[in-house]
Amino acid sequence: MVLWFKAADGGEPLYSYDLRGRKGSNNPKLWSSPNGFGPRARFQTETTPAVLQVDSLTTDDEGLYRCRVDFKNSPTRNLKINLTVIVPPERPVIFDAIRRDRAKILEPYNEGSDVHLICEVSGGRPRPELKWFLENTLIDDSYEHRPGDLTVNHMVFPNIGRQHLNSRLICVASNTHLNEPAMKAVVLDINLKPIAVNIVTKEKHVSADKRYEVECKASGSRPEAVITWWKGSRQIKRITKNFAEDGNHTISILTFVPGIDDDGKYLTCRAENPSIPESALEDKWRLDVQYAPLLTLQMGSTLNADDIKEGDDVYFECHIKANPKIYKKIWLHNNREIVQNVSAGVIISDNSLVLQGVTRFNAGYYTCIASNSEGKGSSNPVELRVMYVPTCRDEREELLGALKHETVVVRCEVDANPPIVSFSWTFNNSGDVAEVPHSKTTSDATTSRLNYTPVADMDYGTLACWGTNAVGRQRTPCIFQVVAAGRPFPLTNCSISNQTVDTLTVDCVEGFDGGLPQYFHVEVLEMPERRLRHNSTSRNPSFTLHNLEPGLNFMLQMYAANAKGRSEPTTIEGLSIKGVAKFAGSASVWPVNPLLAALVVTAILLLLVVCAVLVALYKRHQKPSRAGSAVVCKAPPPCNNGGGIVMEARRVDNDESAGQLLPTGTAVGAADADTDPDVIPNKHERRPLKGFMKMYKTPPQRRRKKDAAEEMVAAELEAAAEADAEMSMAAAHEQRMLGLACSGASINHLANNMPLTGTLSRVHKGVSASPTSSSNDDRLLIDSLQALELVASSRMQESCI
Repeated sequence: MVLWFKAADGGEPLYSYDLRGRKGSNNPKLWSSPNGFGPRARFQTETTPAVLQVDSLTTDDEGLYRCRVDFKNSPTRNLKINLTVIVPPERPVIFDAIRRDRAKILEPYNEGSDVHLICEVSGGRPRPELKWFLENTLIDDSYEHRPGDLTVNHMVFPNIGRQHLNSRLICVASNTHLNEPAMKAVVLDINLKPIAVNIVTKEKHVSADKRYEVECKASGSRPEAVITWWKGSRQIKRITKNFAEDGNHTISILTFVPGIDDDGKYLTCRAENPSIPESALEDKWRLDVQYAPLLTLQMGSTLNADDIKEGDDVYFECHIKANPKIYKKIWLHNNREIVQNVSAGVIISDNSLVLQGVTRFNAGYYTCIASNSEGKGSSNPVELRVMYVPTCRDEREELLGALKHETVVVRCEVDANPPIVSFSWTFNNSGDVAEVPHSKTTSDATTSRLNYTPVADMDYGTLACWGTNAVGRQRTPCIFQVVAAGRPFPLTNCSISNQTVDTLTVDCVEGFDGGLPQYFHVEVLEMPERRLRHNSTSRNPSFTLHNLEPGLNFMLQMYAANAKGRSEPTTIEGLSIKGVAKFAGSASVWPVNPLLAALVVTAILLLLVVCAVLVALYKRHQKPSRAGSAVVCKAPPPCNNGGGIVMEARRVDNDESAGQLLPTGTAVGAADADTDPDVIPNKHERRPLKGFMKMYKTPPQRRRKKDAAEEMVAAELEAAAEADAEMSMAAAHEQRMLGLACSGASINHLANNMPLTGTLSRVHKGVSASPTSSSNDDRLLIDSLQALELVASSRMQESCI
């Protein structure tokens, strides 16, 4: 039997192990005092020596214990042992020495700062040791025991750096080797400064107003650096994109549009950790901004822009700002380049323009333009105002038509600077000059109006208008010719052009307007019913007719009209439009028999020969036409040109239709109808120039030359008619000429189409020939044509005059 006693408890046992009356040692009787160990104790006999194991010791368990062993056949044995109970300390507590706040988690420390930490531990018997370790390295073993079973260690770790990031600071409390010490660890969270910042994309030159993306990269900061951009001393905001990369790298991309004012400034990329004061790093880029020239133009500082008169000297100064330097500079006057001309008083120097003796034509807007590799720049326009005496806005003499007792408004407009003008009027007829009363005029700035009413024939004459401003009086007056008004003259020289399937254009030459504004009118009549199909009015003597039906015969009548009535009509007859055949479906190819084609060609050639012989015989025996009339040749069927205009045989009398135009548009004079039946006389007068009309007579020398030419033509034609041996060739030539004449060709055109080795060239008022053929007949025919053209041209010129 084994009994355990505690000296402090007297003689009562705390625990017993009893094998009395038990069979074997595997079934002992165990007892533990409830006032002692209770269920915490158990006796183990399997070990050597046997031990009493007590769980969950407390400080009350400490004391002197006695173990008594009673044997059945041996004396009792006693053994004493002193039990000392060691109380381990509680878990240490770490907090910031500055805040002294146990409830908050430690905040990160900035790189380079000192770490102040306090470790406290309560309890422990004996009193524990309290030490600080950096990982496995002891850094502070200074602790103190304070009242209330409190042990404290105040640790200061100076100048923490990048190498201490995520290192552990461990506080260890220990008062025995029998048990693991109590400890508390903190991991250092350190804010790190940026160690590098660099602008990656630095260009040597940048262009103004061009978009660039500039990249800046910062590294080493924890947390990631905040990158800002600065231009000079001003921060650039809201146009950047920031990206974080592994390894404490931060990238910022700036979208940057440099301006002209940015030239020479620094673009700065600044990276900093906002948690660490004065941790910013910067990289700078000096901007070289290139731009097109900037120009400022101003008039010379010694000039008064409001007091420049004709004859003064003027100069301009052009101030240029450019990067890079300019390589070209020009001056413009009203958008036209100015070229230096010293003799004309135009002098161009480096940055100035000098104008000597300016006139009103020098007035306007001046600009200077310069160019460099970035482009071209233009200055502000500077207006040069030149004061001058009044001048007529329209330098031409104006022709006014008026009836007797009809009041016309004569408008006198002048150009003047300053534009405040006073006017005076004079009237002149047959050399007598009279002042016009001011009561009949009204003036407004640069315009004066005169209400003029002619009463008698002597009231038709010349009105003169004079203007006067602050500079002086008008040197040359504005002239107005007042003539008796009437109907306008008919249109002349009407010709057809631009003819298509259903459209054609008629161009005419206007005549005298009768002294009043005129307009023009065309009527399209369907023949022979003379039914009106189309009419239109135009301000110009040109008409474009649309939607003309093919296959119909038309007559055109053109008029000129003014307030007094309309002119005699100018008529184009026998006008027809041929349509173009339209095919639908697929085209088929018909085989052509070569023998049949040869027969057709031979028949055509024979027909042409017969036609040529008939024409030759007809011309040989024809009689001259009556003077004062014109005959239009109606060609036989072989002469039909197949065009849209068909000519008819008719007689045109001078009295009834003088000045009318044939469908070919060729005028024929009455005086030489015998020699040229394609000329129609023109009785219309041209519009007088500047209101004056003059009559000219043919000089005697020209009349003698004309008579000689007519005699020469008659002799040559007679000699040609008697050349029977060459009749066939001449007939062929005449047949070709007649065919071209039927299509509206001129004599000159006929000559050009003759199969001769010589060439005919037309000049302004006649025909010149340079034959190279040795054939007498060809020569004779060419000379005849030239003479006919010369006579017809001279007659037409005399008639027009």
